[in-house]
Parts: sequence; C-alpha cells; structure tokens
Amino acid sequence: MIEFCSYKLVPASFNPWREEFLTVATHIMQRLDDPRFTFLHFGSSSFYVAGKGIIDISILYQPGELGSAVEYIKQFGFVDQHSNKPFPATRPRKDIGVKYNGEVFNVHLHVIEYNSEEHLKQVAYKHHMLENPEDRAAYEAKKKAVLAEGNTVQDDYGKAKSPFVKDVLARLA
Repeated sequence: MIEFCSYKLVPASFNPWREEFLTVATHIMQRLDDPRFTFLHFGSSSFYVAGKGIIDISILYQPGELGSAVEYIKQFGFVDQHSNKPFPATRPRKDIGVKYNGEVFNVHLHVIEYNSEEHLKQVAYKHHMLENPEDRAAYEAKKKAVLAEGNTVQDDYGKAKSPFVKDVLARLA
C-alpha cells in the first residue's frame, strides 16, 4: 500500500529505472480513482527510462471541470508545484510524496483536459518511447549530458532536456 506524504524538492540526478515506478503509479491511480476522471502514467518512469525518479501522472478531466479536478486532488494532500516557473493555472501541476515500502517517491500530477492536444501528445510520446528502445537510450544519454553540464535544479534540468522531447513529438506529428 501507499501513504501520501510531503513532497521534498531534491536536485535532479540520474537514477536507474525500477519496476517500483510502475507499481507506485498503479497504486496512486487506484487510490485517486473517481468516475469523473481518467489517469495516465506517462514520462520516463512509465517507459523504462532512467532519470530523476519522479513519477509523472496526468489527471484527465472533462471539458469545464478543471476546478473540480484541482479541488479533488487537494483533499489527498497535493500541493502547488515546487518551481520558480510553475505551469499556468489553466494547466496546473500538483506535487506530493508517496511512501511505498518505506521509500518516498516524488510525484508530479499534471491536471490536463481529457482528449486535449496535450493529452494526445502524452499518449503518443509514451507509446513511441515504449516501442523504440533506441530513443529510450538516446533520452537517457541526453539526461546524462544535461546533468554533466551542471543542470541539477529541476527547472533548469527540465528545460535543458526538453529539446529532445520536442524533437520526438515533431517526428510524430
């Protein structure tokens, strides 16, 4: 079982991918299950790529239900994004820690409209990465290079690796 706890902002680092990421994400989505929303585990932890070890999940709401989705997740302890440059209020990210088997995992919960362009890009990117081991290896190499350049602040790390993601998405368009 999982227990929600405080999110702890840590420097970006390179950690091996672990099966626990899938298990923890599944437990989180089961715990948050509500017929009004759909959940998607995406990002590196969902497609076997090493990295920061943060679990990214989207809560997908129906059009016009952004406020309901945000209020719903707040009751579990999700807090505003830990960032100097947070996502806009129209597309927020909420953060939380999750304790599983004595270990704490950081979770980024992205609040996104179901069937929106961003939702569909997340699905396409995840499927592409699952089906393309060469791109998974290239993404890990990019992450290592970003860290080697000294980008350990999460915001800077994310910005420095985003060209890789944008390149893959452009190829999928």
